[in-house]
This record gives sequence, C-alpha cells and structure tokens, in this order.
Amino acid sequence: MNNYLDSNQIRKLAYTGLMTALVLISTWAIKIPVPFTDGYIHLGDSMIFIAAILLGWKYGAFAAGVGSALADIIGGYAHWAIPTLIIKALMGAIVGICVSKKNNKQLIVSLSAFFAIGFALFNVLLKSILTNNIVEKSIDSVSQIVTDLELESHSDLISLTSKVQTQLLIVTLVIPCVILLSSLLIAKYNNVKFNPLYIFGFVISGTFMVFGYYIASYIMSGSYIIPIFSIPWNIVQFVLGLIIAELILIGLNKSNLKISL
Repeated sequence: MNNYLDSNQIRKLAYTGLMTALVLISTWAIKIPVPFTDGYIHLGDSMIFIAAILLGWKYGAFAAGVGSALADIIGGYAHWAIPTLIIKALMGAIVGICVSKKNNKQLIVSLSAFFAIGFALFNVLLKSILTNNIVEKSIDSVSQIVTDLELESHSDLISLTSKVQTQLLIVTLVIPCVILLSSLLIAKYNNVKFNPLYIFGFVISGTFMVFGYYIASYIMSGSYIIPIFSIPWNIVQFVLGLIIAELILIGLNKSNLKISL
C-alpha cells in the first residue's frame, strides 16, 4: 500500500488550504453588520463559488465551511460558527456537484427551476406571514416584536414591514432576471464561453443559503418572524458574491486554467 501522496493530491491539498484562507479573509475582512439577527453580510460567497469550481465538491465544501466558520470565530460571531459551517459547506458542495454534472444539464436546469419556483413561493409565504402577524395585528400583540427589533414604535414596525415586503416582491420578480442577464453580458463582452451550469449552481446554492440561514435564525432567536427581516440582506450578499465570482472566473478563463463560463 502506498503511504505517500502523489503530486496531484499534494497540489489539491495545497489549493484547498489556499482557498480556505481566501474564504476566511474575504468573509472576515469586509463585513457589514445586519440589523435584527446579530449577523453580517460579506464577500466570502464569491470565494466559496470559486473554491467549489476549482476544487470539486468535496474539497470545495471543506474550504467553504471551514473558512467561513473560522471567520465567524475570529470575527466575533462565534455563536454562528456551527450553522455557518453546515450551510457554507453545503453551498460549496452544491456548486461543485452542479459544475461536475456536465453531461446532465437537464437535471441541473430542472433543479434550478425547482429552486427558483420554491424560492418565489417562499417569498410569497413570508409576505403573508408579515401581513397576518404584523400588519393586521394590534399594537399590543406585536409589542414584543417591536422590542426585539429595537424599534421605537408600532408605526416604525409597520413601515419596516412594508419595506421588507416590497423587497421580497422585487427579489421574487427581478433578481433571477438580473442574474441571468448580467451573466450573459459579462460573458459576451469578455469574449468567453457562457456556461450556464456555473450560474445554475450559484443560484441553487444561494437560494439554499437563504433558506438555511432563515431556519438557523429561527432556531437561535425562537421567532419565525424576526429572521424574515434579514433575508433581503442575505440575498444582496449572494448576488454580490455571484457577480464577483463571475468576474474572477473570467480572469481565470484567460489564464492557463482555461475555465469556460
């Protein structure tokens, strides 16, 4: 039995360590605190997407999960480390699996459609929850939510709820179109081949992240209403990560790595 690693294994381990560090740095270095959930948004998703594409689903999942969890620990958000480890590792695995299914595009397209429809229905459900539990309730019945969100009055809560409902509607209708259009334009004007598998993988993993952090926030806060207010922020993070990853992949495509988009 050969007890030594071959050169390809050593190279892959080295790249995994490098991408883990890049996920950590990009997550930790630039972070914007998110109100209501004691979390933050960052640019780490872009490196998660890159890691999964370069390393495959297993090593990509390791770099994504470990790098992101370490960023939480050293950045003062240690209470999020375990949920982050699970959610980000699965994000990396999803992208890696989608990209590897080059001969099964129909499956990836079907999964993307499933996630897109599910995400739209999820947003509609969230809008309904906000309406039924805040907009149509009396001041007394939502006083605890006002306190938990550190708002000054019931009118502030109604205003915030209306704003989030509008954001969820925009996300449901506009974001998928914007993502596809931006991807096509970036690919076209940089003279690279557009590979929809990358975008499908990004979209599936991004929607999974939104679901995952909503569930994690619900478990940690004990409320299924308060985590809704952080969802638009998570979507912004995912979309920014997608766009940055695409731009980086264009550069890699023009290098010796020859990654096609």
